[in-house]
Amino acid sequence: MSAQESTSSSTENKPSSTRIEDILLERLKNEPEVNPQIGKPILLAILSIIFVIGTVIYFISAKPEKYLAEDQHKEQKSPRTADSSDINSKRMKFAPMTDSLLQVIAVNPNDDQAHLMLANVYYETEFWEKAKTEYEIFLKKNPEDINARLDYSFVISQTTGDFKIALDQIKKALSYDAENVDALFKAGMMTIRANLDNKKKAVREAIPYFNRALASAKKQHNDKMAEQIEQVMAELNKVQESPAP
Repeated sequence: MSAQESTSSSTENKPSSTRIEDILLERLKNEPEVNPQIGKPILLAILSIIFVIGTVIYFISAKPEKYLAEDQHKEQKSPRTADSSDINSKRMKFAPMTDSLLQVIAVNPNDDQAHLMLANVYYETEFWEKAKTEYEIFLKKNPEDINARLDYSFVISQTTGDFKIALDQIKKALSYDAENVDALFKAGMMTIRANLDNKKKAVREAIPYFNRALASAKKQHNDKMAEQIEQVMAELNKVQESPAP
């Protein structure tokens, strides 16, 4: 709902947005750690789409702060079983917050921040249609909130499967902050997803976003993000330079 370093480095230039993680920190700090929404690290996901174009990519963003590497050699549950167990656990954990926010909105339907927080909770618990509705309510009055719009773009990709429409939302976010590293990085990823049927085109159209993301990361002295982007671009360039089949 997203790379952490990239969002933190550009916070001063972005509209503030209440994040549900901050509100729940004290409440959940003693709870067992919940698995990230996107199980694969974003870098590995992009590399996967490079070598197997049919593989679906993204965490993004989800949220960039969730792009953490996993041990690929450890024994794992079947994806369906693990996903179902994780999401049910997460939904139970967030249920009290959901109920509280619904009560707040029932009393004051015009509370924008309550709608945003509820949207973020629905995002975390993968109630995509409900999240979509809440983001739309919030963004109608707060169109320049980049974090919310980026999360909304991912929700659109989940509810409609239309990655081009989702990419349009990221482009709209970039119209408010053209150097936002998170938005540029996600634009590159979503461009690949929107062109899964044409690997060369996907890479060709994604690289300019990654170039801009790299320039912004370096400008903001976000060395870790810059290094990650360079690794991604190196692999994308290999695909771009490879001979056509």
